[in-house]
Amino acid sequence: MKPLKLTLKNFGPYENETIDFTKFDEASIFLISGKTGSGKTTIFDAMTFALYGDSASGDRTPQSMRSDFADTKTPTEVTLLFEHQGQTYQINRFPKQELDKKRGTGTKIFESSGKLEIFKERKKVNEITKMRDINLKLLDVLQISREQFVQIVLLPQGEFRRFLIASSSDKEDVLRKIFRTQLYQRWSDTLRDMLKKQSTRTKDAKHAIDADLAKVVWLDDAPADVKEHNVSDQIAILSQQQSQAKAALKDLKKRQQSAQKHYEEAQQQFHADGEMNQQINHLAEQRQQQLSLRAQQPQYDKLREQVAQLKWAKDWKPKYDQFQELKSESSKDQLKLKEVNDKIQSQMKAREKQAKQQTQLQTQKPQQEQRLSQRTVFENQRSIFKQASDLRDQLKQAKTTVAELDRQLKTKQKSAIDLTVQDDQITQKLTQVVGITERLNGLIQTLKTLKTASKQLTKLDQDQQVNYELKVRIKRNKSELLELMTRVDQTQSKYTALRNNWLSNQIVNLVKQLEPGTPCPVCGSLNHPKPAHVADLPSVSDNDIKTAEAQLQQLQNQQAADRTKIDEQVKQSVKQEQQAKSAFRELVAELISEHILQATPDSLEAVSQQVADDTAKNSRERDVLQEQQNDLKAEQEKQVHIKRDLEQLNPEVEQLKAAYQKAQSIQQKYEVQLDDVGHRLPSEFSDLASLDQHLSKLQQSIDAYDQEVETNRNQLEDTKRTLAASQATETSLKNQLERSKEKMEVLQDDITTAVSKQFGTQSWEILENTVQKVVQLADLQQQIDDYQDQLKDVAAVISTYEQIVVDHKLVDLKEEEAGLDQLIKTRDQLEAQYDKKYRQTLLNDELLKRVEKNKRAIHDQQETINQLQLLVETVNGSGDAKLGLERYVLQAQLKEILQVANQHLKQLSSGRYAMHLHKEAGAYQKNTGLEIDVYDDNVGQMRSVHTLSGGESFIAALSLALALGEVIQNGSGGINIDTLFVDEGFGSLDQESLSMAMAALENIESHNRMIGIISHVTILQERIPYQIQVQTQGQGKSRVRIITP
Repeated sequence: MKPLKLTLKNFGPYENETIDFTKFDEASIFLISGKTGSGKTTIFDAMTFALYGDSASGDRTPQSMRSDFADTKTPTEVTLLFEHQGQTYQINRFPKQELDKKRGTGTKIFESSGKLEIFKERKKVNEITKMRDINLKLLDVLQISREQFVQIVLLPQGEFRRFLIASSSDKEDVLRKIFRTQLYQRWSDTLRDMLKKQSTRTKDAKHAIDADLAKVVWLDDAPADVKEHNVSDQIAILSQQQSQAKAALKDLKKRQQSAQKHYEEAQQQFHADGEMNQQINHLAEQRQQQLSLRAQQPQYDKLREQVAQLKWAKDWKPKYDQFQELKSESSKDQLKLKEVNDKIQSQMKAREKQAKQQTQLQTQKPQQEQRLSQRTVFENQRSIFKQASDLRDQLKQAKTTVAELDRQLKTKQKSAIDLTVQDDQITQKLTQVVGITERLNGLIQTLKTLKTASKQLTKLDQDQQVNYELKVRIKRNKSELLELMTRVDQTQSKYTALRNNWLSNQIVNLVKQLEPGTPCPVCGSLNHPKPAHVADLPSVSDNDIKTAEAQLQQLQNQQAADRTKIDEQVKQSVKQEQQAKSAFRELVAELISEHILQATPDSLEAVSQQVADDTAKNSRERDVLQEQQNDLKAEQEKQVHIKRDLEQLNPEVEQLKAAYQKAQSIQQKYEVQLDDVGHRLPSEFSDLASLDQHLSKLQQSIDAYDQEVETNRNQLEDTKRTLAASQATETSLKNQLERSKEKMEVLQDDITTAVSKQFGTQSWEILENTVQKVVQLADLQQQIDDYQDQLKDVAAVISTYEQIVVDHKLVDLKEEEAGLDQLIKTRDQLEAQYDKKYRQTLLNDELLKRVEKNKRAIHDQQETINQLQLLVETVNGSGDAKLGLERYVLQAQLKEILQVANQHLKQLSSGRYAMHLHKEAGAYQKNTGLEIDVYDDNVGQMRSVHTLSGGESFIAALSLALALGEVIQNGSGGINIDTLFVDEGFGSLDQESLSMAMAALENIESHNRMIGIISHVTILQERIPYQIQVQTQGQGKSRVRIITP
């Protein structure tokens, strides 16, 4: 991937800048220079945003890269033109930003957008506008992620120098992100969780066994100390106990069933005798009820006679009701007829009165015609008054308009003057923006250095603490070694004495075996004139001497091992102390070069305190500057609004002047017209109001007459119509009364004849009383029917009971009940015994099953736990090798990186240096597996990377950075990155180291790569002819200037 052209609009400090990288085609190295905070690294941020839609560091969102000076009219956009594998690509991106609405007023948030154009041989072959498709296409073209792109293209030298001397744990964190080996870490966590769960299940199973055995109910014949036996013994005892308990349960069950059978037989007999007693009692009750019912016979005979009369009355009730209804309707019709007669008389009088009023109104018609004529004349004269009144109103409105325009014009003119003064004042304040921005950017850069230094100081303090703990262990080990040496000396003395006694005992045995004529085993003499005499000694066996010798040898071996361990710990302590001092010196040198420290401090605590103080001071100064910057930004925004307001005010003032002159002209025109109309006004009325008042009275008289005529006509018509309707109603009511009278006479004759026949009298009194009681007919009939049904039911029940009882007599149930109670008691006692033993046996059965199941589970799980434990230790690196699976994989990656890096380092150091992985395990896991040593050909041995000078560490870090980029490229399909950026790292180098670094960079020319150095070091500007100079312009803006020879 080779960049050709980069355009930035309102991105960071760049308002509208284009960087043409094709001007550096003839250069292998070019310099990007400028003041701190001017925007050098922003160029790389813009390239990363164009390719991936995000910044290089990832800690700033694309929308935050929008220029502070950009207004809402101009968008932020980045365009990158680059070549890759024979094709040309142009990507144009807009971040999420707030801009003016395209329609209407106000602003809105526009989401991120972009466009990717692809060219082949200068001909467009494709265009993509969807963000998702753009990102996928670029990722497919480049074959690397944003993080890998930043790692390959931007080489932050400070970070790689820190990577060189970092611990294995810190290197692992960095390499994990690059090579994405989090999977191995997740494997480790998963295996650890599996082991934990398996161990927990085993522990739970053991607890469950203990809990279940504690719940077992042991029988009396169990051993007294059964709970103190082991689990297997308790299971065996419990199994035997359960077999015995089940046999006893079986016998008890038979006895219980026998008792239940005796109880059921006695209960059946008891229930049979009880039921027969109930039948005998029911028979006696039914016979008594039959006698009671027969005694009520006379009462029900009278009730039958009453029912017969009610049935007759029920038959005649419809005609009786019809007669009463006709009688009631005739009374109502007579009342209505009287009301209609009265209404007809009233309507006839009203008709005569209305006819008389109609005649009077007809005589007033000439006067109405005269009023209509006058109205026409006066309405014709009204237009002149109306014209004069309208002109007065228009003149008044014109004067008001002239006064209002005069007021508005003066107000707008004053506002324009005030805004101009405010604009001049804000312009004066904004001269401070450049200085504040530069100071704030410098503080931000210093803060990054302080944070990095703080992390390094924390690590140095931790290393110092680790070394102190190591020294404490060395001191403790030395003390223990002295004690061990004393024990060795004591054991040696005891062993020597014991051996001497053993030898003396051997001499005594030999003396005892000497005989005349046999050779001495010492001197070979056949004569033994003076055999040795040894005093009595304690007996020492061969086993005693061997045991003492073994104890002495064990202590001597332990002494040698402890002495070796102490020597190694002392070497490690010295090495760690040297490394810490070297790292401390490098850090102090870097802080002095950054002007954070003025002189070499006495201790790590002093540097930490100075860094903490400077960090706090930096924070305070940044807060002050940020507040000032925010205030100035607010003033800047205010000035934008002021200028916008001034641009709107000036045309408004001119418009108001023109409107004011026009309003004055209209006022004069109305004054002339009003004077002309005044000479043509009639003399009868003083003004339009008096004329309108007279017209109003005249119109009221006209309307009153017309209304009176209309009302009279309507009333007369209504009266005639209602009179005709009333007369028709009168005729209808008379006819209705006549018909009702005829029907009533017929009904009265029929009812009277029937009453006379039924009761022997023509009086309707008995009929009227009986008709009122007809509603009781159904209830009375039901009572009679119920009485008959009861007689039949009682006779049937008595017959049934007589067939059941036959000749049975009452039985005394108390004696039978007492025997039954005794059988129940015996049965319940046996049931209680059985239930108790059954529950006990069932509980013990369940507990035994659970205990045996958990015991089997523990046995089955133990092998799995052992295998998991070994696997977890291997994957986590907690074994003797201290090398986990993930670090083992990263070790292979780092070996590959070092192989490629050594090719560069061999060239850059003229074959002197080569980097290798440290082969020995460290004292702790954190410094094992990824430690780097440097082979120095001048001395012919390995040495620590901490011993490299500034220039040496620079070329080593550069080689490592280049190699990492190449390995990532090869792992991503062999892509080509034709441009590299080296960001800073030069300011901390002395003159010799800087010369070495420049020579190293120049030696990379053979790789056909263009290298951009991002730095503010002056000497680089003198040695590198091709440059991109970033120049600050004030108000947070920067410009780009390209320098070529």
